[in-house]
Amino acid sequence: MRPLLAVAALAALTGCFTAYESRAADDGIGAPTQCEVAADCVLAGPSCCDCPSYATPASSGWLETCANVDCTPPTDGSCAPLTAECHAGTCVAVCAPTACDTACPAGYAADASGCLTCMCAPTSAPAACLLDTDCVQVPADCCGCARGGTDTAVPAAEADSHVMGLGCPANPGEVPCPEVTTCAADVGPRCILGQCVLGDSSLGPPPLPPGACGRADLPECPAGHACVINQDPAGNPLGVGVCTPVP
Repeated sequence: MRPLLAVAALAALTGCFTAYESRAADDGIGAPTQCEVAADCVLAGPSCCDCPSYATPASSGWLETCANVDCTPPTDGSCAPLTAECHAGTCVAVCAPTACDTACPAGYAADASGCLTCMCAPTSAPAACLLDTDCVQVPADCCGCARGGTDTAVPAAEADSHVMGLGCPANPGEVPCPEVTTCAADVGPRCILGQCVLGDSSLGPPPLPPGACGRADLPECPAGHACVINQDPAGNPLGVGVCTPVP
């Protein structure tokens, strides 16, 4: 078991959470266990002032550190709608399910992290790709899925400018990432409706999830149901939600 490093004082002075060690329990085969339930995890980001982009154990001290920093992440809707969950003993950030009131002609728009928003996708966006091979997978934040963050897909010709636009430090070690991969083996860059997205890397167009909604060519949800985005990951590349019973 590795100890929790006392870095709160340093982080409070800088406004950034510069390092952490989580309390890890040995599961008997040498792999650390970060969590047992979602409540064991919290969202974190490059600093206390930036949008959250990954999940870290609650025991890392992130919340306690940021409580002493005089800033908060933006609240204008520019942050990705993420929530912290525990998957197989690892804290991961996933798109938060959100109910949307209206349907869109071309489905809902996705943000840089691949999470759907209730904003409508543009219906006249110029085609960025023709084939899956026109797209590449790139980090959506300074951690990327290889280090516990998230990835996205962009046209191959825009990969370098996208990475530069993230504004990440030249030294990757300056970014406090969970250092646990969240990459999915069956997800890769796809060209869907002329746009680069991350989706099922198998051949053929991805099928609509059961109860798909939110697009003009799909039926409205029945009474007592709402169209919820980010509920079924299969709907994200297609810009659709799924009809979900309202409590």
